[in-house]
Amino acid sequence: MNTIDDLSFLAENTSSLRDLGLTLTILIQPECVVAKCFTNKNIFAYRDSNFDNQEWLPKTLLASSATKVTGYELTDTTTEAEMAKIGRKFTNLLQIEDLILRTEKGENTGLITNGCANIFFLQVVASVFMVLAYRNDDRWLVSLHRFNARLEWDAESRFFSPSNLSS
Repeated sequence: MNTIDDLSFLAENTSSLRDLGLTLTILIQPECVVAKCFTNKNIFAYRDSNFDNQEWLPKTLLASSATKVTGYELTDTTTEAEMAKIGRKFTNLLQIEDLILRTEKGENTGLITNGCANIFFLQVVASVFMVLAYRNDDRWLVSLHRFNARLEWDAESRFFSPSNLSS
């Protein structure tokens, strides 16, 4: 299952995830220095200290290729395992930061800014994490958590999944 059509089919058949009908392209991102991600104080009010936990993340993440991203709205309480059935993983924090910065510039990225969660999977070697981005008032709060298949997320949150442009 490698194509966006396959992901859309799965999303349509996962009742608690509604495809936003929006596909974005993130250009090639350079090697990511983790300590520099989500640090612009004009945009980010909170950056979780887990990003600096070197037992979880290395100091740098590899550059990423151009990527298409699809968004989904959670229409009911949804587990991370359900999202994993349709979702692929980001590999570079700059991909996620790019979507937030584009949202701040007024682009319709599908990210919500009403205090509900924007959820992203992040693959780092053999580990999977959840990056959560919330926008409260005028700035973003970003946190990092280990993937937990049984953890549930509320309806109205959004989940974003990448796929390679060559898929």
